[in-house]
Amino acid sequence: MTRQGASSIAWDHVLTSLVTSEEKLTHATLAKGLSEWIDAGRLPRGARLPSTRVMAGKLGLGRNTVLFALSCLVENGYLDSRERSGIFIGASRQARTGDRSPSQINKGPDWEKRLPSSRLLPQSSAMTNAVRGSISLRFGEFDLSLFPTSHWRECERAASGLGEIAKWGRDMIDGDDVGLIEQIRLHVLPQSGIWARPDEILITVGAQEGRYLVSRVLARAGTHIGIENPCSLDLARTVQLSGAMAVGLTVDAQGVLPSEAMDACDAVFLTPGHQNPTTALLSAERRKEILKRADFNDFVVVEDTFETEFINERGGPRALKADDVSGRVIYIGTLSRLMAPGLRIGFIVAPSAFIDHVRMLRRLVHRHPPANNQRSLAIFIERGYYRRFVKQTTQILERRGQLLLTMARRDLPELIWHHQVGTSCFWGELPAGVDSDAVATEARRRGVLVEAGSHFFAVDGRSSNCLRLTVSGVKEDQIEKSVRVLAEAYRVTRSVSKEHILRQ
Repeated sequence: MTRQGASSIAWDHVLTSLVTSEEKLTHATLAKGLSEWIDAGRLPRGARLPSTRVMAGKLGLGRNTVLFALSCLVENGYLDSRERSGIFIGASRQARTGDRSPSQINKGPDWEKRLPSSRLLPQSSAMTNAVRGSISLRFGEFDLSLFPTSHWRECERAASGLGEIAKWGRDMIDGDDVGLIEQIRLHVLPQSGIWARPDEILITVGAQEGRYLVSRVLARAGTHIGIENPCSLDLARTVQLSGAMAVGLTVDAQGVLPSEAMDACDAVFLTPGHQNPTTALLSAERRKEILKRADFNDFVVVEDTFETEFINERGGPRALKADDVSGRVIYIGTLSRLMAPGLRIGFIVAPSAFIDHVRMLRRLVHRHPPANNQRSLAIFIERGYYRRFVKQTTQILERRGQLLLTMARRDLPELIWHHQVGTSCFWGELPAGVDSDAVATEARRRGVLVEAGSHFFAVDGRSSNCLRLTVSGVKEDQIEKSVRVLAEAYRVTRSVSKEHILRQ
């Protein structure tokens, strides 16, 4: 066989593999496929590619599409284009090196001694991300069917004009998009009864960064920080990493309970809108009592919002911050959790002196959140799309929630369900002795993802018999099946628990 023939057969194999791949063949997937072959060392450096006309014929693509893909690879150094000679595998491209085994790594620092205790750090994302093919009833899942795609694209295009790019493309040092601040001030905060000046608002990379920055300022060694029990585990870890003493605050059906433990704190983190995770709404009496105690005992209240967009749509109580006359309440909000968590846009509302300090702290991490996202979101709110999205989503999630509650009461009657109008979450108490972690593990094995309640009790004991379910990321036609599978997981787990008790 001639050298030219062998080369032809080799390229036939390469091109056939690209055609039969799962991805639709475009200039981008063609470039990606060839780059993977080159990175893997399966195409020798200096080898000549077939002509673009031949490649186009074998791949079923237009010649211009092939030319575009190859030009991208030339730009990235994968290929060399030689005038009147053709296109070749890049001779200067560095071959990929294999992963080194631990025995090949020179002895370095003892990281086990240098790193802080891992028990306070979040678990790997590999454990928290949704499993492909599973039905997720966990909080924070993204539902593409709810996302206002056309309106968001319109606003992104508007933010991509030359005039707009000139504004957000520059380094704003530690500033924020003035337009987004104004939209939050005039069209978002008033929905919760809050009126704030521009210098009292700071944009953050999601509410998560807001909690971290606020806790970095308020929580330090020697201080006492009150956190609800149960509460968000990430919040508890953030407080504990600061060296502060975390004080558990009791939560019941009316929200957090004002107490002497609260009075002794330097600051308290609360979710009065919808308590996270029990969904309890802080009663009007307790709201007044907490503000009164804060003034008398000189502690700061951090109001962390949790699905308060729904409360506003249904005429629920306004924010605790709205009744703050002494500047003791720091408000942490988000504009992206409901719409698309990946946007990562949140904000802090607080007295200007506090905002100035947090702004300097934020600058040590990053100067400001991505300005292009800020600009797009400002336009999105200004054009009325955000309010429209919240109204439509509220109706959809309420319909899903009613269906879930009906199915849960039918298939899991042994559980006590807690749910407030205006939240997508449900808090279920299992019979005593049933381990929610075991139920969640069994449900996961059967293809349904739920959150075990034990992960929310970070201080003053852990409850092992609670579950949290959320409808924000599940389709209506999946709800009945998911509850049925969860009920099966519960029955299997309870049966195993009974057998274990009898054996003892």
